[in-house]
Amino acid sequence: MKKIFPALFLSALVFAVHAPALRNGFVWDDTALILRDPLIRSWRLIPEGFQHFLFTDATASDFYRPIQRLTYTLDYGAFAFRPAGYHLTNIACHLAATLALLLLADELLGLFGIEERKRRRVAFFATLAWAIHPVHTAAVVYVSGRADPLAATFGFLGLYSGIRSLRTSGANRWILVFAGGALFLLSALSKEIGIVFLLLWCAILLLKKKWKEFLPATVAALFVVVIYLSVRLPAEHVPAPTLRTPTPLVVRPILAARAFAEYTGLVLLPINLHMDRDVETHPEGAANANSAAWRELQTLLGILLVVAAVYWLMRSQKQDAAISGCLVLATIAYLPVSGIFPLNATVAEHWIYLPTAFLFLAAGLAISRFSISNTVLGSVLAVWFLFLGARTWIRTFDWKDQRTFLERTLASGGDSARMLINLAGLELNEGQLDSAKKHLALALRKEPNQPLAILNLASVAIRQNDFTAAHDLLNRATKMPLIEARAYELLAVLEYKEDGRVDLSRLRLAARTGPPNWAVEKRYVEALAQNGETAAAISELKSCLTAQWYRAESWQLLSELLSKAGQAAEAAEAKARADAYDVHLDEHPVR
Repeated sequence: MKKIFPALFLSALVFAVHAPALRNGFVWDDTALILRDPLIRSWRLIPEGFQHFLFTDATASDFYRPIQRLTYTLDYGAFAFRPAGYHLTNIACHLAATLALLLLADELLGLFGIEERKRRRVAFFATLAWAIHPVHTAAVVYVSGRADPLAATFGFLGLYSGIRSLRTSGANRWILVFAGGALFLLSALSKEIGIVFLLLWCAILLLKKKWKEFLPATVAALFVVVIYLSVRLPAEHVPAPTLRTPTPLVVRPILAARAFAEYTGLVLLPINLHMDRDVETHPEGAANANSAAWRELQTLLGILLVVAAVYWLMRSQKQDAAISGCLVLATIAYLPVSGIFPLNATVAEHWIYLPTAFLFLAAGLAISRFSISNTVLGSVLAVWFLFLGARTWIRTFDWKDQRTFLERTLASGGDSARMLINLAGLELNEGQLDSAKKHLALALRKEPNQPLAILNLASVAIRQNDFTAAHDLLNRATKMPLIEARAYELLAVLEYKEDGRVDLSRLRLAARTGPPNWAVEKRYVEALAQNGETAAAISELKSCLTAQWYRAESWQLLSELLSKAGQAAEAAEAKARADAYDVHLDEHPVR
């Protein structure tokens, strides 16, 4: 019974420090992954969800995470658009990852020969620090961050199964190995970083010189890679747009050093937390000599910290195999997000969700070897854990709603062009045009050719009746592939405001430009219907549904148009299809 007390304590604490999130709303990417994704609206669309990358109705991405989407489908069926249920699921996923880490830590330390009482103590305190550390709030409190705890849960359990297989034989060993493989596959399908668990498993076998286990491990790894690629490669994928020139290879070690310093500060002193972090200097944007000087100091600090980390690893190899092993695993888990490889950002708080698990285990083992009294050590750890829990509890309020999230992110230093554009978009929707224009101007100072800033600035100009500026901005926007279709659409809106004429040809051009865009297509269909061309609108909509049959909103609109055309039987059939593809269609109209 005593063995369950740590799990119960961790469960209660994880829920307590993250509980304020239950009152939070949807923010940032949640609007795309929850409010606009047509593939989460019905259990009938679960297979189709595996055929698409994320952000179906938003800016394209390179993220293939069907398990994440599957959990949103289950949430939508249970909670529709009530955010509390989604946040509860996120906390539950993080709790599952916490308990999986507790299991893995005990098994891993046992593999390295740590005696039972000590390994249970180290595993518990390391897991506790990981579970309540505020740097992980982006993966727990933010609904769109769910991919990290999902991938970690499956990956930790996969490693646990693999290690357990080392002390079994016969059929049970193969069952555990392939159970581990299945869990690694689920981890990779939750988030791409899940693939790293295969490397972690191989590293454990190498560290313990389990040469005979490489055959079953290799078979399981091939099983994971082949199935993963067989579902990912055929999936519909529009490559993510490239908004800036990729960092040159020779510069990446500099970014890696800065990122290491940034992450070290976040782990040791997690006070200034915010999304959209960046360690690059941007000479093409607004000049900031102080920022550039700080980045150079950060580079030097990062190099010193990397040298210290390497020294710790090399020294532990001679003195303590368990610490050395945990550091090796932390290094492998960290390398993909270290800045060496090009990603969609240079740093992000939630990227260290996985490597910190092994880092805290190594730190826990190192601390357990200090020659200090239990009273002093216990007091220091108690203060540290109280600080972590309190900081996490406070941090959850930063995600209260979209405005709170954006304003606090900007105030904390996350003043990227992307954040400024998001805040401007919110203000544009609320009619605060002057404020939106100011933030868009700041975004363009940071990134002079940012397409979304230009497009939104054109929207502001249209609403302020500054038609000359709107024409200049939109003509510029039509030369940018990312926003070309939206630019043609807004040109049609601009012409309507200028002379009251609906330019169907321009709306048709917008609908035919670039990858499919339902928001643009919908405006074209509705314009056709409003101009008396109901038959053409129906034909256009049916053409859309040929390729994107899963859109409940499209079927609902088709039903309305067919009813208008007097085709009652077909309208009823289209409405039935809409209800089948959205289980809350009438309760919560599709946005």
